[in-house]
Amino acid sequence: MNTRVESGRDRSTLALGYMAAVAAVLITSVYPALTRVGVATTFTPADLLLFRLGVGGVLFAPYLALRARAIPRSAWMAGFPLSFLHGWGMAGCVVFGLQFAPASHAAALGPGSIAAWIALVGFLFYGIQLHSRKLTGIAIIVAGVALILAASYRGLSLATALIGDAMFLAASALGATYLVYVQRRRMEPVVAVALVCVASAMVVVPWHYFFAVSSIANAPIEAVLWQLLLQGVLIGCCAFFALNYATLAIGSQTVGVLSALVPVLGALCSLAIARDAISAMEWIAIVVISFGVAVASLPARGNAVLAPLRQMSSI
Repeated sequence: MNTRVESGRDRSTLALGYMAAVAAVLITSVYPALTRVGVATTFTPADLLLFRLGVGGVLFAPYLALRARAIPRSAWMAGFPLSFLHGWGMAGCVVFGLQFAPASHAAALGPGSIAAWIALVGFLFYGIQLHSRKLTGIAIIVAGVALILAASYRGLSLATALIGDAMFLAASALGATYLVYVQRRRMEPVVAVALVCVASAMVVVPWHYFFAVSSIANAPIEAVLWQLLLQGVLIGCCAFFALNYATLAIGSQTVGVLSALVPVLGALCSLAIARDAISAMEWIAIVVISFGVAVASLPARGNAVLAPLRQMSSI
């Protein structure tokens, strides 16, 4: 009887794990397109950055207050530097980059290229070696990134796409550095994200008030509420918790493979929501990057750079 109950619980956990992974993939895929629409129509990039990090800071502040005594001093000290890597610096590159390049590029160059950045950062700073399968996947990703950059250079999507592409790659590099640091220092993931969100809010809120150009005052209230939900709640909190639950329930390798869908789904969302044109060359690049992510997310037994699932949490 106990065996049947445990078997039922295992199936339920697996089902919920897959649902959480799919939710995280969908949120991550649709985010660039919806953000680009917001930037192009109603809000300034600074407004969306405020929604994303301000709401996240408010939601995570009570958690930090409750855990204050248990959090080591070294973690508190790392809060502001990490907030640049995985908070206002990374998010700022994505949001401002969407002024210049299509959402399909953000989905491909952000979540798509982070595995390559993780490998580079891990090798340069910690001497982490890679097995042949991961090296093959990273080589495929780099080839896809090169194709997208070539398409942008030729102006196949937007004349300013190279500027946005550079910002998306910078965001991916910042996120990779954060992930490697947190992994090597063995920081608790929820604590790290809470510190990043609260510290980022402390940076972004006063910056937005005193220096940024804003259009919130003239925006419809329903648009403001929608962006607060999208940027602050869905991206800032729900995607993170769904990602971590899926990792525990079905394993990082499985969700890492599922994350390979993000560039392709992000491109489809870019077409359907943001109405961005995608050339044949860009489609080939996006598919190549997705394939590379899938290959790189199947680690050989033994040492690995980082859990592949964490890739999606950077954008």
